[in-house]
Amino acid sequence: MMTLKESTLVLVKIRAHHGNAPITDLEARTFHEELLKDATLPDALEAVRRFYSANDTGRWMLSGDVNAGIRAIQTARIPDEATIGQLMDQAGIRSEQALAYRQKLIREAKQGMPIQQAHALAVEAAHRQAIEAPKPAKPRPKRYHFAGHGQSQIGAMSLKDTLGGAA
Repeated sequence: MMTLKESTLVLVKIRAHHGNAPITDLEARTFHEELLKDATLPDALEAVRRFYSANDTGRWMLSGDVNAGIRAIQTARIPDEATIGQLMDQAGIRSEQALAYRQKLIREAKQGMPIQQAHALAVEAAHRQAIEAPKPAKPRPKRYHFAGHGQSQIGAMSLKDTLGGAA
C-alpha cells in the first residue's frame, strides 16, 4: 500500500502534464483513498507514464485510470495456467493444497516478486494450509444450575435444607 506522500507524488506527476496546478490537501487525500490498496509507487508511476504516452486527447488522468493501469501491469506479471501447473507438479503440490499455493503465488507475482521467489513462498503457504483432522472435544464435567442466589448446587444439600421445614 502506498503512503499519502507516495500517492501525492503520483498526483504531482499527473499534474505535471497539465501545467503543474497546485494540489490541495483534500485532493491529495481523496486521490489516495481512491487508489487500489495493493498499489505500489513504481506501478502507479508506470501507469501514469503509459497513460500519457498514449494520450492524444489531452484528457486528464483520474484515479480510476491509475487503478486500471496498475491492474494491467499487475495482471501481466501473473504466470499463465500452464506455468502454474508445471510449478505445482515440480513442487509436488496436492489438490487440497492447490488453492493456498495459487493464491500466494499470484499475490506475490502481482506485486512484482520474481516467479521463483514467489514459488518458494507459495510452497511454504501450501504446506502450512494443509487441512488437519479436527481434534476431538475434551469432555467437560457436568455442571448443575444453582438453586437461588448464593446457594450450593442442587444435590449437594440435604432435602430438608432444600425444601425447608416441609420435608
